[in-house]
Amino acid sequence: MNLKLLLSFLLLSNIILAQNDTYHDTLTSQLQSIYGLTGGTWILTPNESTNATNAISYGQTTTQTTTVGQDFSIGINLNIANTGANPWDAGYSNSNINSIQNGDKVLAIIWIKTISTPIGGQSGKVNVFVEDAVTYNKEFFITATPTFQWQQYLIPFEASGSYTPGSLNFGLHLAYQQQVIEIGGLAMVNFGNSVSLSSLPQDLNIDNYAGIEPNAPWRIAAANRIEQHRKANMQLQVQDGQGSPIPNATVHVEMLRHDFAFGSAVTPLRLANNSNFDQTYQNHITNLDGNGHGFNWIVTENALKWRAWEQNWSGTPAETVNAIQWLLNKEIQVRGHVLVWPAWGFMPPDMQTNQNNPTFLKNRIDGHLNAILNYSGIKNKVTEWDVLNEIAHVRELEYALQGAAGYPTGREIYPQIFNQAKLESPSLVGYLNDYNILNNGSVTGGDYVLYKSMLQEIVNAGSTVDGLGFQAHMGSSLVPPDSLYAILEDAYQTFNLPIKITEYDQSDILSDTMAAKYTGDFLTMIFSHPSTNGFLMWGFWDGAHWHSNAPLYDINWNPKPTHAVFTDLIFNQWWTDSTLTTDANGHLDLRGFKGDYRITTTHNSETVTANLNMTDDINQTILLFSVETKPVLTDTNIKVFPNPVIDYLSLELPFQGTWTVTIMDINGKLLSCKTSTDFVQFLDFQSYASGTYLIQIQDENGGSLVKKIVKQ
Repeated sequence: MNLKLLLSFLLLSNIILAQNDTYHDTLTSQLQSIYGLTGGTWILTPNESTNATNAISYGQTTTQTTTVGQDFSIGINLNIANTGANPWDAGYSNSNINSIQNGDKVLAIIWIKTISTPIGGQSGKVNVFVEDAVTYNKEFFITATPTFQWQQYLIPFEASGSYTPGSLNFGLHLAYQQQVIEIGGLAMVNFGNSVSLSSLPQDLNIDNYAGIEPNAPWRIAAANRIEQHRKANMQLQVQDGQGSPIPNATVHVEMLRHDFAFGSAVTPLRLANNSNFDQTYQNHITNLDGNGHGFNWIVTENALKWRAWEQNWSGTPAETVNAIQWLLNKEIQVRGHVLVWPAWGFMPPDMQTNQNNPTFLKNRIDGHLNAILNYSGIKNKVTEWDVLNEIAHVRELEYALQGAAGYPTGREIYPQIFNQAKLESPSLVGYLNDYNILNNGSVTGGDYVLYKSMLQEIVNAGSTVDGLGFQAHMGSSLVPPDSLYAILEDAYQTFNLPIKITEYDQSDILSDTMAAKYTGDFLTMIFSHPSTNGFLMWGFWDGAHWHSNAPLYDINWNPKPTHAVFTDLIFNQWWTDSTLTTDANGHLDLRGFKGDYRITTTHNSETVTANLNMTDDINQTILLFSVETKPVLTDTNIKVFPNPVIDYLSLELPFQGTWTVTIMDINGKLLSCKTSTDFVQFLDFQSYASGTYLIQIQDENGGSLVKKIVKQ
């Protein structure tokens, strides 16, 4: 070390030098020369050897000190022999030797690398944290995926409380997987209020992930799966009224919405002229790309949660129903969240008050299911539900019932809840929803393994679970696409059930650019896997988001980078809009994405429009004809089914034209009348009482026919 550098050390204002070792002296110089930071107090001892001696390890963590040739000289190998049920089942930490005051600006520093991981592992995985030693409240918390090269983590934070010596821990959770991690260079510097938080450096090494490369092999495989599973063949035959083919007809095949669910959590109070109505918010739901294309599914964020429903936390039930009907009128499917979230804080207060009364708890749950699933405007409108939420994490209900008659584990309540929900609503599609599955990044992750075991218990008890809900609150650790695929494939092979991404969002630690890049790759992998049927964000606008960090829009409705990625994939790359011409046989073939379509066919001066739903290969005939060639309406060339009808009646008409369909009771009283050009129509009989009804069908040429329908 030269004299000039030594003098610069001595001139630094407050960093304690008396016991500094070479590493801490070097770090002091780097903070000044690179970041312009001077002053400060060491929070850990400014000596590598002493820090290593003072540290504690726990769980199945064994440690070994090594010599390394970095800015620091001591490395600590952390060997984790087995995956834990939780990441914190194995760990390592150091405690503060100096006090910290509320509001102090602190910089934590650590170097990490992976030594070994399980076979096939691409990186290590650890949580890095500073926390209150008593309450475990976190001052910061990140999930890191260290590589096989040393990486320095610079983590700034503002203390949310005051800490006396020994009351704050700086450490790692290590039990994500069997692995060997090496760490070194642990340090914390308290700059008090002499600097702003933004002036402290930050480097979390989250600007990369395995598979980010444009030519990564997973991309070709995903594209092939998308072609195979998300598209179908459309064969169209254009004929005249006599059944002769019409060549050279122009056919515009216009996609209207995906069969795959693309959507978001929304706040019903902001919709449909409810009490917190927001026209801009409502407009964006139906028009994300500026061309009138929007979400085709939504989920209610809070309004249908049990406690919120009974206590009007998120509007009255009437307002929620009003918003649901508005969405359904826009042909946006609505998903219910959640029937039972089994923690006292998420259920009505009388559940906790009566936690020692199993009969009360069961009856109260059954009463809630009956009330909400049969509520007018919910019944037969909201059919897909998260029946249970986070049972692998919130377990108060389970533990309260444990040991009671009929409840040896307490978890016997879960299949009962699924059964009761199906009893109340036979058409209900029920999901088991939970978190820390995809963002855990491993098929051996403790939370995922527990989720699977609890799901298997429900299935083994004879209950029907219709789908798996993976929340996907993705943290600062960017899970590689191949790891996402491995989890989806494992769940699919184990349960053969559809999987929906129910609550996607990302850590605000990520830059907007990286968030956009990762979301595009995440979406591509999800869309490619045959098990998945939807992707729902947990909010799309910063102004109505639990972390004020929604994917698509900032607080002023400016699109974020993820918006461009999302709309390009959903409404461009994975969208079908083509204009074609029929061949000499009046035929054309098209392979398009599965979903709803408008087919507009033109020949000479005649144009007809038809709506089609393509969820598999279809072969459809389109008729073009002049008025005089249209067939006569007869009892044999229309189809009306089912008869008797329960909810909806399907009406298939024999040719293109303008149709008037009238529903009357048996005495001829008019109940509804609708005119449209659709030759396939669905008539809603849900609100009608059991009995006999008359359906009058009239074509534009004066033809008329009456069918008798029985409503059960």
